[in-house]
Amino acid sequence: MTALPENKKAGVAKRLIACAARHRTFTALAITSALAAAVYVISRFSAGFAEFVTRYPGQAVRWLLAKLTSPFPFSIAETLVLLIPVLLAALIYFSVRLAKSRKDWFGRVMRFLGCVVLVIVIVFGFGFGPAYFRNTLAQNLGLAGSPVSGEELYETAVWLTGNINALLPQIIFGSGGESHMAVSFYELSRRVNAAFEKYASGADYISHFSANVKPVSLSRYMTYTHISGVYAFFTGEANVNFNYPDFVVPYTIAHEMAHQRGIAREDEANFVAFLVCVSSDDPFIEYSGYVNVLREVMSALSKADSELYAKYRKEHYPARVGAEMSAYSRFFDPYRDSAAAKVVSKTNDAYLKSQAVKAGERSYGLVTDLAVAYYLTFIKSGENR
Repeated sequence: MTALPENKKAGVAKRLIACAARHRTFTALAITSALAAAVYVISRFSAGFAEFVTRYPGQAVRWLLAKLTSPFPFSIAETLVLLIPVLLAALIYFSVRLAKSRKDWFGRVMRFLGCVVLVIVIVFGFGFGPAYFRNTLAQNLGLAGSPVSGEELYETAVWLTGNINALLPQIIFGSGGESHMAVSFYELSRRVNAAFEKYASGADYISHFSANVKPVSLSRYMTYTHISGVYAFFTGEANVNFNYPDFVVPYTIAHEMAHQRGIAREDEANFVAFLVCVSSDDPFIEYSGYVNVLREVMSALSKADSELYAKYRKEHYPARVGAEMSAYSRFFDPYRDSAAAKVVSKTNDAYLKSQAVKAGERSYGLVTDLAVAYYLTFIKSGENR
């Protein structure tokens, strides 16, 4: 290969510098996104580095986005998704107009689209991506990791049930067996925020700040995807499907808020949601935390030891919770066999596996391992938290 003469090399360099100077915004975003990509890649290989990024610069990014979008009473992320056809039409319209008046129209359009992509890369690379590779929640909580036995699942279920029984007199139930929260969605959001601050103020691994949770306006249609909530990292919003039965909603709010505060793995977000809910001064929020984790523990127990599962159902399972689950099953019947849910499930599974979550969608249910470890470490041992 023939090398370029020195004068031509200098000419190429000058043109590159001149181009960068003309497009300062794109150049700055490109450099910053390269740094964000480097941070993300290093995080995949170093849990300590990922932990540092998540706790400090990542927290700043998530906090800033949450504070910028929190004042809006609607979900900006949902709005952007719904406006995609309109935005594409607008892009085509302005591209056609530019093509008539400027020779460099194509480059301008591509730079604009490139800026959008680069901003997303920056936010993910600095704000949320590294959180998938930080220290595990078990490490941050000081929990011993070991295979979970049927006996341990049984004991954990009994412990959860004892706490539920203590709360039941304070819970309102409808004629169909379903529980009802006595406050509005926005008041519930405020109370979960307070519970999160109460819990996180004593935990060094997670940040805490107040941010409004966004109810999804198309919640009923969202239910066909079997999604109860989603954290939009590009807007910093915790979005919640309020069409789900009331007992699911506080736990979902806390789950999405956990993502918002740097807990990326799904099983860990579930367990942080549990810890937040049971820290609340509101009985219904506590009830939501205990019942949602009990559902997962019971499911694991039924697979691990059918005899102990039958014993638990016979001797400990609260009738009120049984009625709650029956009501939930009836609610879910119209949404159960949904083509949208299958597509979303496969997409989410692929995304989670791309972030080194080997279990993919099954990782949501792995909260049982954390629940058992927590019970053994802090409850059974007498060191209550």
